[in-house]
Amino acid sequence: MSRVSVILPVYNADKTLYRAAKSCLDQTYEDLELIIIDDGSTDGSAEISNSIVSSDQRVSFIQCDENVGVSSAIEKGRRIASGSFIARMDADDVSHPNRIKTQVEALDTNRFLSGCGTSVRLINAPRADPGRGFSAYVSWLNGLNDVESLASQRFIDSPIANPSSMVRSSSLDMIGGFLDPEWAEDYDLWLRFLDKGMKLMNIPEILFDWYDSPNRLTRSSDRYSLERFSQVKAHYISKLKLAIDNGVEIAGAGPIGKRIANNFISEGISVNRFYEVNERRIGEFIHGVEVFDYSSLRSGSSMLISAVARPGAREIIRELAINSGFCEGVDYFCVA
Repeated sequence: MSRVSVILPVYNADKTLYRAAKSCLDQTYEDLELIIIDDGSTDGSAEISNSIVSSDQRVSFIQCDENVGVSSAIEKGRRIASGSFIARMDADDVSHPNRIKTQVEALDTNRFLSGCGTSVRLINAPRADPGRGFSAYVSWLNGLNDVESLASQRFIDSPIANPSSMVRSSSLDMIGGFLDPEWAEDYDLWLRFLDKGMKLMNIPEILFDWYDSPNRLTRSSDRYSLERFSQVKAHYISKLKLAIDNGVEIAGAGPIGKRIANNFISEGISVNRFYEVNERRIGEFIHGVEVFDYSSLRSGSSMLISAVARPGAREIIRELAINSGFCEGVDYFCVA
């Protein structure tokens, strides 16, 4: 039995699989096993996996007869994993040699942690950086180096680079393992940990090369669409007692605010107010809810949701919220 089980799902990644697997096996920490799950690949991924198995006794291989999806493939790996720590890896990325050692030390030292990611280096980001701004996302993620900032900002975006993660097997068991939700499975995983009051953080050191490409799931799957992300954020905010008891107020009456308001209503959460800086919008009604000026912003009743994505807007609303008595991560969250 190994102390760390690294789970690596692969689907049609024969060009990068060997590099990814080798980066796991060449770690300075050796008490690990690597579990490769081929999710019905139609290229040479299975052949490469078998060659890796034959060259290192720490490697196991599961081959799916058909494509079952990344969540189901990872869960197949988890079920045979022997480690007390479960680490993730993707077939197109690279772990730095000290990654596993550093994460094991962090979890051994900080017994209150259920898991940790690492800071990452983004490789091959398209110059135009389409989609949700991947470079800006990585810069934000790399700053979540303590449990408080990660928990309080968890509804901005997925707070851990999933393939850089390591979690305690016991904690993963407590939240039901790797599930297959209708939205991004990795984001749902971290929100389930945090919903149970568990502690997560990212190690400040860059220990992982995250390769970007047009084929990455975050760019190609509907699970990662803006609508799905809005749904999962509203779903987990709607589990919080203050939102259930007193509803929410939304800072931002634009597309993001309107979208998440619909999602809150679908979850049975009342939307009590919108706030807006545009004077022409003040006094209007959205879904029967009035739009107010920020001068009337006060803590003490509803939960405040910041839903504005313009550059610098998050910081401006954060300052307004704090000056009005709100505490981020308690009665105030950003969702953009």
